[in-house]
Amino acid sequence: MASLEEWSDIADTALIGIFSRLSDLDRLNAACTCKNWYRLFSTSALWRWRRVKFDTASPELTAEREIKFLDKFGHCLNKLSISLGRPNFKTCMTISKAAGVYFQRMHSRNDIRLRILELEGLHMEQRWHFALSRNRLVSSLCKMIRKQKYIESIYMASARMRLVDGSRILEALAKGATGSTIKNIYMEDFFEHNVFPFRYERFVTAMSKFSSLESLNINYRYINGVMLRNMANKLNHCLKNLSLVIEGDVRGIEIPADVWTEFGERCPGAEVGIYLCTTVVRGNDLRTTFVRGIPIGHVYLTSWSRVDETESRLAALLRHLGNLYHNSMNSFAMFFEQHERIDAGLLFLLRRCRHLEDLCVQARLSADTVIEIMKLHHQNRLALKSINLTVPGLTSDDWRRIDAEKERLLTAVPDFIYVGPTEFGSSTSGSSTDSTDDVNEDVDDGGDDVIIDDDDEVFLINANNLDVEVELERDDDADNEEEGLGFILPPRDMNNNDDDNNALE
Repeated sequence: MASLEEWSDIADTALIGIFSRLSDLDRLNAACTCKNWYRLFSTSALWRWRRVKFDTASPELTAEREIKFLDKFGHCLNKLSISLGRPNFKTCMTISKAAGVYFQRMHSRNDIRLRILELEGLHMEQRWHFALSRNRLVSSLCKMIRKQKYIESIYMASARMRLVDGSRILEALAKGATGSTIKNIYMEDFFEHNVFPFRYERFVTAMSKFSSLESLNINYRYINGVMLRNMANKLNHCLKNLSLVIEGDVRGIEIPADVWTEFGERCPGAEVGIYLCTTVVRGNDLRTTFVRGIPIGHVYLTSWSRVDETESRLAALLRHLGNLYHNSMNSFAMFFEQHERIDAGLLFLLRRCRHLEDLCVQARLSADTVIEIMKLHHQNRLALKSINLTVPGLTSDDWRRIDAEKERLLTAVPDFIYVGPTEFGSSTSGSSTDSTDDVNEDVDDGGDDVIIDDDDEVFLINANNLDVEVELERDDDADNEEEGLGFILPPRDMNNNDDDNNALE
């Protein structure tokens, strides 16, 4: 029988993994246990990421604690997430002052090399109505950003800033060294509602300064043909992904087809993804922004849980997408709860888009449509690598038919993933539990199918030659919560001379 391992025999890599899941106070307590664990406390890998939240309770204490962290482990920091909580008219001045002190300390240090900066849902439009506090915050943030030289990714989604303030931050990013280091910008809903930034010279100039962008996530109404041409000229060899969010009425500012054609020619490696919520553009033709020439690779359609006049045009939109982008589209996702029958439109799109690899649909489809999708894939008329169907409203008899066809059609199709009945509704005449039992009875225990039963969903995965990546969503807030105890430096009486340069990277 193998002997039990002593704690002292555990590899540093395993201990560091354990330390990384502890709060600051727990790490400190562990560091006080022995010299070896104290040594690991200063390992650089433990302090790569820091989340700083200036909540309304004690922003001054937060700033003081995080400044202590910078003094001790600032040279280890690669990723920084900033959250300003939910300030009100009583606390916004206090929070802006505390954040300003923290940003000033970051600006004063020369050993901080941030690679990733996250501004978590600032919502300046709703929570920062006082000009003095807002200007103080933006000024200190811009000053800190200009000092950085290594930022590669910045997340600014849902900042909802004024046009002037947002342009100042972009100028700080573009004019400094980061103008040539930033590869990824996420700025969906970066500005206030109902503004068109492409009409503001400071914004256009700032965006034209980035020379190494590989991925840009931005609202459709933030750019126009001139900006698109600027990107094509400046980023023709590096731009790989342009994701556009259509979240409102864009009539009158559509980018012409000839501009998109020129963009595709100048940036042959760039792929465009469009995310459209059809409910917020109700009353308009959904096909307006989907013009010929866009090098679309991914389309994501969604709607709120109500029917409006826009929904009656879904079938026409699917046919339009199939006609225009059948040579470029490789991923299609659609999430709807209430809508017209789209079976014919969806099948038309699938038959046209022979290069489509990923299909994710949550919508009301007939059993015949589900079976037809399987037949198309079985006949090699589709190149799908991933199929994710969530279909409400089917009866138990419908699911029996689908299961029977699955057994017949999928024997020679190992890379097929089928997701069963529904997330937002059950079968009309039979419960989802009944259909789950039926599926379980039809599966041979000796085969390669893996069944995961989660409430009213059944996931059937045929595992032969299929690379399935499962991502578990972590609650980062829970794992990295400071519990109000503050950052505490380790004790200095451990008689250990190891410095950070000898720590594991």
